[in-house]
Amino acid sequence: MNHVGFAGGTGLPGTKRLPEVITDPNKQTASISRPSRELDLEIPLIDAVDFDHFKIEFNMDGALFWVIYSVDFSTKPKFGRSSDTGPYDSKESRGFNVLPSEVYSSVWMSADDKPQWIRIDLGSKKKFSEIRLNWIHKADVGRIEVSDDGKSWKKVADLPRTDSLAYSFKAVGNARYVRLSMEGTDESGHFALSEMEVLGPKDAEEAKPEWRLQRASAVKENGEEVSSYEYNDSDWLPAVVPGTVLYSYVAAGAVPDPGIADNNLQISESFFNSDFWYRWTPDTRSLSMSKRSEGESLILAFDGINWKAEVYVNGKFVGNIAGAFKRARFDITDLINGDKDVIAVHIIKPAHYAAVKEKNAESPDFNGGQLGADNPTFHATVGWDWMPTVRGRDMGIWNDVRIEKVKAVTLSDPLVQSKITDGLASMTVSVKIVDGTYKSLRQVQRPEKTICGTLRGTIGDIEFSKKVELKAEESGTIIFTPEEYPQLKNQKIALWWPNGYGEPALHKASFVFIPDGATDAMTSIEWQAGIREFTYGDVMSDLKMFINGRRFFPKGGNWGFSEYNLRYRADEYETAVRMHKDMNLNMIRNWVGQTGDEEFYDACDKYGIVVWQDFWLANPADGPDPDDNEMFLDNARDYVSLIRKHPSIGLYCGRNEGYPPAALNAGLTETVNALHSDIVYIPSSADDGVSGHGPYRAVEPSYYFENPTAKFHSERGMPAIIEYESLRQMLTPDHLWPTNDVWGQHDFTRTGAQGDTAFVGMVRRRFGEQAMESAETFAKYAQWVNYDGYRAMYEANNVGRKGLLIWMSHSAWPSLAWQTYDYWFRPTAACAAVRKACEPLHIQLNPASNLVEVVNASCGDLENLTAVISVIKPDGEEVYSKTAVVSPSEDTTTPVINVADVPDGLCIVTLKLTSADGNVLSENRYFRNYRSGKDTGNYQALVGTKWLDDSMLRFD
Repeated sequence: MNHVGFAGGTGLPGTKRLPEVITDPNKQTASISRPSRELDLEIPLIDAVDFDHFKIEFNMDGALFWVIYSVDFSTKPKFGRSSDTGPYDSKESRGFNVLPSEVYSSVWMSADDKPQWIRIDLGSKKKFSEIRLNWIHKADVGRIEVSDDGKSWKKVADLPRTDSLAYSFKAVGNARYVRLSMEGTDESGHFALSEMEVLGPKDAEEAKPEWRLQRASAVKENGEEVSSYEYNDSDWLPAVVPGTVLYSYVAAGAVPDPGIADNNLQISESFFNSDFWYRWTPDTRSLSMSKRSEGESLILAFDGINWKAEVYVNGKFVGNIAGAFKRARFDITDLINGDKDVIAVHIIKPAHYAAVKEKNAESPDFNGGQLGADNPTFHATVGWDWMPTVRGRDMGIWNDVRIEKVKAVTLSDPLVQSKITDGLASMTVSVKIVDGTYKSLRQVQRPEKTICGTLRGTIGDIEFSKKVELKAEESGTIIFTPEEYPQLKNQKIALWWPNGYGEPALHKASFVFIPDGATDAMTSIEWQAGIREFTYGDVMSDLKMFINGRRFFPKGGNWGFSEYNLRYRADEYETAVRMHKDMNLNMIRNWVGQTGDEEFYDACDKYGIVVWQDFWLANPADGPDPDDNEMFLDNARDYVSLIRKHPSIGLYCGRNEGYPPAALNAGLTETVNALHSDIVYIPSSADDGVSGHGPYRAVEPSYYFENPTAKFHSERGMPAIIEYESLRQMLTPDHLWPTNDVWGQHDFTRTGAQGDTAFVGMVRRRFGEQAMESAETFAKYAQWVNYDGYRAMYEANNVGRKGLLIWMSHSAWPSLAWQTYDYWFRPTAACAAVRKACEPLHIQLNPASNLVEVVNASCGDLENLTAVISVIKPDGEEVYSKTAVVSPSEDTTTPVINVADVPDGLCIVTLKLTSADGNVLSENRYFRNYRSGKDTGNYQALVGTKWLDDSMLRFD
């Protein structure tokens, strides 16, 4: 290897970077912080040189690791920043990117000279008569085979003998799948094919899809031309909207399901490292001028795109969108014809696309990457130890798009803020109001004009109204206070309570605006309002939360992402959040703000799940700070305005495991104070009044009790192995057992934060080698480890009741790491464990103190309950029992029985808590193998006995 350049010096290079970073980004060791420095190096090359590969070596005493954010082989200005709007004017102004995926070339190539095959899925059974092949390194011999099920194959043609690399030949068939099988390589030692076409008669004319999609490199025309009705998009892909670019290709069968086996590695990283075009031909017949009311405008509304977009309507540019969590509205009144209308959207990829994470059985690779510079975006899609690198980084039109008919005045972003005193509610209600009378695109004189009318509001049966006067293009917030409106003061109304504290009552709420002289509403808005008051104590030292005057004990989980291709809709959120309710959880943390659908908050409102809402900043070790502060804060202001109507919002957090840059922290503080002032903002998820940083791997249950969290703890977890049925759905038979690199690609790695060596060791220690015979036996016995570990995390937190969010409660893709239920919503034993440990009234065994404890989280003050412990040997003999009476107050953990004198040996410990009339209020069961009062964790003698009945593990 030639040495072509050098840069060096003395002293500390670069500039100091704040805050300090964790020395081990993958959290395999203790979380120790150390200073970091940012370098902007220029390395002069000795001479101009041609190369295909290059290597940069870094060496400095004391440096633990290095992270490269960008490389530019150019004397031109550096890479364009994320703040650039729209596409770069000139690619030359960017230098060039050294990511392997930056240059796209469509070629399939085999790794060696062994026989190979390529299969095409035609989507349904199709007739065909001709095959076209374009080779780079062709096969000596081969054949075309067909199948209707992808399993049984029939030959229909042999490859012709020819020296040409591009040829076509007759191959007649009628099937869904077409396969090219090949043998015999040329001197290169591998096969390489750039294109394979299957030709046949055209199908009967099908309805043209409203949405189509194309890679930008295949679109030579500009936006004005693409959005003209005459533009030919017949070779574009049918698009799924809302949806990501990648999912449109998955839905069309153009690429395999990336969640199964190692399919994600079969999808081109470079193909999706590109801008894309969408083209929409909506049915606008109801929007023609003749179908509109007087003064009615048309608004093209976007609820979410990623990462940036340029929007065109019928040959006209109408505006930009910047950031993944920003709504956009464009007045297109003068552009819609009511027939043959076209909307084109140029989706601009992230400026810092970042490199692929390469997981295997040993390592999950590093978390995050340079994509953080483009926040707000879906940062997690660059790859984390719980999710793969998603091709395309979830760019696309991921949320709803619609054309709305609106009148001059519009209403949006309502808010109810409540004060609760002795169960009575005083409510301050507000709504944003805008006069858009003269904001259309038509170039006309805009005279001064004032609109006067009445704004009427309702919350349940409560009504209130106010006279409103708006000047042309004026906007503002109309506020109704209890001081002005007695009907909003000290009202007895059903309150919204978190799960376990009461019913999460929701009330139909609305605003309507009626112009003077009119009887009908000009505009209206409806939503579900929850009446509740969050208050807080010791925010910066030991955070405590209160709800409607009662101390709130948070028991919840982290959502790293909703679904890795953003496929969730209302039904999926309904299922996932309901499962959290059924697990007796009451909080979900929207980690790094990666879940952006309103349906998520709707479900949390419905089921009483409080939302810890992060903004879009990962751990400083997981990627750079955002390039564009204003874009970030613009997204933040709009997003808070959108979600603040939801009673489930309980806390805002600036950054995961660190502090936001000073400018962003100040901006976020101001945003929350201005737009949602009754909800607390904290800068870091793991500092000041809260704690975090795991641990994340499987440990003995006693560890959690011996190492209690001193504060509300935002992350603590362990892997949860899915059931065998789901393992079979996730992995192909050749990858099912033993564990291998494909398990690693699904987050089961020996090292990294999950450290699955510890989990496997625990399964072996508890149940012996018989548990390791197959994937089925491993999944079966792993459920007991799931159960013990997840129960222990929450039970340990029950002692001090500081609050715990496990890492994680939700699975964003087919994973073998942190979760309670799997990607297909099949519960693991962790679900049953969490439901047990998080009972509002609970009895538990503390292995650190050897005490039986009664936990009354939210059941009011109780009297004359009876706690019982019974210890039974595997043969059924009871060898120990004790009873105690307890009267636990709400928000207490009461030790009731000392069990330090339980006999040694393998046993089953059963706890019961009963009411004065004998009803069982809580029941709990543990396996123990005591030696000198400590559990050895060896339960092998229970294998094959009735005690391993999995009824305890079920989550029905």
